[in-house]
Amino acid sequence: MANANQGLRPGNNFGRLANISYDQPDTQHIALKPGYIARIRDRYHLVVAKEPIAVDLYFTDTVTIGENGGGSIDDAGSGEATQLIQYGSQSIQAYYDIADGADPAAVKGNILKPDYDSGFLSFKDLEPDAGNLYHLCPTLPLQPKFVDIETGNWHSLTDTSPNEGGTPIGFRGSGTAEHKTQVGTVSARLMIKHPAGVPKHVLDKATEGNSGTVRSETAIEGVNGFLDGSMSSPEAPNWDYALWIEHGENNLPTFKMVNDSDEYILDGKIRLIGWKYRILELTQEQLAVFKQKAGGRLRFVIINSTGLPVSGSMLADYFPK
Repeated sequence: MANANQGLRPGNNFGRLANISYDQPDTQHIALKPGYIARIRDRYHLVVAKEPIAVDLYFTDTVTIGENGGGSIDDAGSGEATQLIQYGSQSIQAYYDIADGADPAAVKGNILKPDYDSGFLSFKDLEPDAGNLYHLCPTLPLQPKFVDIETGNWHSLTDTSPNEGGTPIGFRGSGTAEHKTQVGTVSARLMIKHPAGVPKHVLDKATEGNSGTVRSETAIEGVNGFLDGSMSSPEAPNWDYALWIEHGENNLPTFKMVNDSDEYILDGKIRLIGWKYRILELTQEQLAVFKQKAGGRLRFVIINSTGLPVSGSMLADYFPK
């Protein structure tokens, strides 16, 4: 397990959310099997062995809170305690391990504020050993989202947005259980560059995540190149976003986690699930033997570990002279 800015982490906060299917994704058609031949760039490899793997990458944020001696968290005027009380005062105190009567102080954990932006980070432990290959699908945990049905408030309990200091709906709402109902889920957003410096899943004209210039008073700038929990969650991983990670530090992905929701994200992490393969590079002579045994036809899987070519590498994509 690797962590950004090592801090407190609660583990798996909510587990599998209620009313989410327990059906496991069909991975049999996705995983490579021992005996498969894979083409990576212009070289061929034999898959020798595989095993499943799961990795949690935690992102952490800092809040300033203490305990007022009366059973409630307190702050030094930052307003963060008022916001965090919406997720249970005692739970927050226990999570950050704050002693009764403790003065407000900066504490760190993987609870992410509504304005959180990690910047792009690299996790060195994701580099496989020579001769190994990782196939990992990024997923983001979902968090229940509530509204206050008495007032209709869904974004904030005050006239200020939570990312500017307003009070989020949280799990408490206005404090009256019958006036609160779950309407869906929220999650953080994830941006990926793989290899480092090469944005994934972006528009050609907006490679840094924004979607063009505002051209009308009736439209605002869009966002692209992101992944969230509604698109790929631990319960339903989306293998269209999977990464092939090869040996070599220059092959590592970098991740940027952003909380642009109106809630505190209580489990700020990426869960990567997939497989670790042991692969053996084949010589031309060995390939010829496989081809002969297969009746003159060589069947192989193409693995594009770096995704689509970027503008600097598209001069002679298919038919170089």
